[in-house]
Amino acid sequence: MAEFHKLAAADEVGQGEIKQYLVEDRFVALCNVEGEFHAFEDVCTHQFTHLSEGEFTDAQVTCPLHGAKFDVKTGAAKSLPAVKPVPKHEVKVENGSVYVALNPKRVKVGGGRGRRRR
Repeated sequence: MAEFHKLAAADEVGQGEIKQYLVEDRFVALCNVEGEFHAFEDVCTHQFTHLSEGEFTDAQVTCPLHGAKFDVKTGAAKSLPAVKPVPKHEVKVENGSVYVALNPKRVKVGGGRGRRRR
């Protein structure tokens, strides 16, 4: 069974807002789309910037670094340069509080191929 962590009071993240939280050692973005909460790994899969610092409109968040767009409902990458989705986290609302269960999948930061030296 998934372990849920309390993130916020339900009224802390208003309609059309996105906020960042730290859960264990992971950055989590929580957003409110028409009264429905969505949580995902707050790291762009392209260049590892915090997505919560980008523009959030129409259930999409835009990476502030290179403009990649992600669907906050599914985590899917919707535009280049990102091609990999961000991991979504399970959300539940109980007694006026929002809780999240972390997805075991993570955005792998660093460890890329790097540039070849000649």
